Amino acid sequence: MKCPSFERLIDYLDSRLSDAEAAVIAGHLASNCADCAENRNWYQHVRSVAAVDDTVEPPMWVTRRAFKIPTAQRRRSIASSVGQIIASLVFDSFQRPALAGVRSTETANRQLLYRAGDYSVDLQIALAESGSGNLIGQVLKEGDPTFESVSGLQLHITRDDETVFSAVTNQMGEFKVSGMDQGQYGLRVELSDGDITVPDFPVSES
Repeated sequence: MKCPSFERLIDYLDSRLSDAEAAVIAGHLASNCADCAENRNWYQHVRSVAAVDDTVEPPMWVTRRAFKIPTAQRRRSIASSVGQIIASLVFDSFQRPALAGVRSTETANRQLLYRAGDYSVDLQIALAESGSGNLIGQVLKEGDPTFESVSGLQLHITRDDETVFSAVTNQMGEFKVSGMDQGQYGLRVELSDGDITVPDFPVSES
């Protein structure tokens, strides 16, 4: 079989596929596909780090490594115009299964990883004692080691179709928003040649 998509591989590793679907991907991995094996090993390592890390922001080397993985199916390059892209959720730390042999850590922090073409959006959500939420994020573009394409981007956080917060990414594509009430939000990232929309991300305890 051809290599499964990165998202499909994550579903397999998180045990979200049927037995028949899982058997197909397991057979492909057993064929010693180098690309899929690297993606599998990377994701398993990230899960292990996330399971024992109770900080709001992960180590920088984890974040940088996460967005430079060589996937088996190369995402199409957005050369001329990005247009309007809806980002897809590929990782939610609150939905990963418990890892055998790894001590569980109780934390309200949540990590959400989205992909949109050549771009990735990483969101870290932490609830304060007051019940409000703090959002730490980073926008990255594959193949841009200088971060030039993701610095100084305007971001709009919306709720009920109204902009409630705005921010600008720093020279590393990072941003932070504090004092968010619990609920569902949307995020729009303005690029030079289009927009990325992250729909309905949660700021909540679960």
